[in-house]
Amino acid sequence: MVDRVVPRTTDADRERISARLGLRDARPVVGEPFFDWVIEDRFAYGRPDWQAGGARLVTHAEPFEKLKLRMVNGNHSALAYLGAVAGWPTVDRAIAEPAMHHYLDTLMRDEIAPTLPALPGLDLNEYRARLLQRFANPELQHQTQQITMDNSQKLPRRLPGTVRDRLAAHLSIERLALAMAAWLHDLRGINLAGVTYVIHDPLGADLAARLAYARAAGSVHDGVAHFVAFTPVFGDLGASPRFIADVARHALSLQQRGVARTLGGLP
Repeated sequence: MVDRVVPRTTDADRERISARLGLRDARPVVGEPFFDWVIEDRFAYGRPDWQAGGARLVTHAEPFEKLKLRMVNGNHSALAYLGAVAGWPTVDRAIAEPAMHHYLDTLMRDEIAPTLPALPGLDLNEYRARLLQRFANPELQHQTQQITMDNSQKLPRRLPGTVRDRLAAHLSIERLALAMAAWLHDLRGINLAGVTYVIHDPLGADLAARLAYARAAGSVHDGVAHFVAFTPVFGDLGASPRFIADVARHALSLQQRGVARTLGGLP
């Protein structure tokens, strides 16, 4: 498992880096200083001392993968959907909004962290605080719309598993449902400022057809129920009345009140 934010390299990055190097670099890779490298310590003939380079050698990597998918990727997606809809172009711009910062912090603390297995030696409170600092890094200029690309492939591993665990335990999915509602709103391809953008997704045609049907439905609830019945993304969640109701409530709030007021209205 490797955890490091590496945005897509832009022409501006190439120009800036080439100017600093004094050489033309056509393929620079921009990344944050942080990285977490987790490897299962199962080798037939020994291995290099990767700990010296910062690797974490563990018996099982799966719990760390779940940590990354739910805390890092799930949070990244939630921020990106809401940021794209609000017209906040980069991750650092979005998290600079106090209501967004509070939303992500409480999403991790109250809804995601309780679903994670125990990880010896890992302080989840410290991990959460550091992750918020990573997202606030202004040098990365990570575009919210880049994160929302190909989400029919990304989302199923990032958010629904946490939702299922919470529903099974009869616990709140308030903030998780808002993230899902924000993705549905993002798929319209127009933000709240009226700026249009292209949706890039391998299932784009299917998603567009479902969204059109949902928007023509008699109510937001019925529209959401139709959309989340799309099993390639939502699996069995489309059969959960509580999931549908919570997503529909937030979808209506985003339509009527916008992102900032919806975030500000959360407990």
